[in-house]
This record gives sequence, C-alpha cells and structure tokens, in this order.
Amino acid sequence: MPSIGTSTAPPEPQVNGVSPVTDTPAPVVASTTTPSNVPPEVEYTLSRLSGHRNVRGVLVLARQGAIIRYNGVAFEGEQGRKYAVAVKKIVDCCRVNLEEVGEEGDELKFLRMRTKKHELMISPDDRYILVVLQDPSQ
Repeated sequence: MPSIGTSTAPPEPQVNGVSPVTDTPAPVVASTTTPSNVPPEVEYTLSRLSGHRNVRGVLVLARQGAIIRYNGVAFEGEQGRKYAVAVKKIVDCCRVNLEEVGEEGDELKFLRMRTKKHELMISPDDRYILVVLQDPSQ
C-alpha cells in the first residue's frame, strides 16, 4: 500500500517552495494517521484518486507550496519536495501570464502537462493546489 503523509500544522510562509527564514525546502511530515479535522469526503476523494490504476501519486500543497498531504512513492522525500517546488512555480507562472493576456476576472482552474513518462494534472485554488501524477502509458 502506498504511504500517506499528513501534516496538521499550519504551513510556514514560503517563497517558491522555500522558507525565506531558513532557505530550506518546505517541511514534510510523514504519517499514516488521518488528522481528525479532515472531512471524510476529502479522505474518500483522495483515496479514489490514488486508487486509479494509472495514478502514481497524489499531492496536496498549501498555496505557498508547503506539502500538506501526499500519497504514493512518487511524492516521498526529496522527490516530493522537488515536485512541490516545481508545481508551485508552474502555477505562479501560468497565473501571471494569464493576467497579462486574459480578461479581467479570469482565473486559472486546471492545468494538464504530459511528458513521455508522466502526466501531471494540477488543480489550483486560492488556498490549496491538488496534483495528480499518472503514467499515461497504461
């Protein structure tokens, strides 16, 4: 069974996934327990996403880039921190460019990026960023 990481502490302020105070990547607290303040429907949704055959991992980030939750070996340890930093940069870049070319009030809702080996599906909102990594060859 894939590992599940959780953190109930509020995310530290981050700039591009790095703490401005310590200049280190966002903290990751790994645990197999479920925080009591997470609604069951959220747990169910994350479990359903993780259960798909092609899905290699699910990552939930705070808007500032800190890892709140992850599931799957693709997002464990240093690799998870690298994905968190990269996804935050991608989302920020797309938002800035959308503001330059988009209409007033338009906002980024979903990104899909496919490479030869992986497909990233990114759903940002004001507080969180949901990332699903899947293997498109299966």
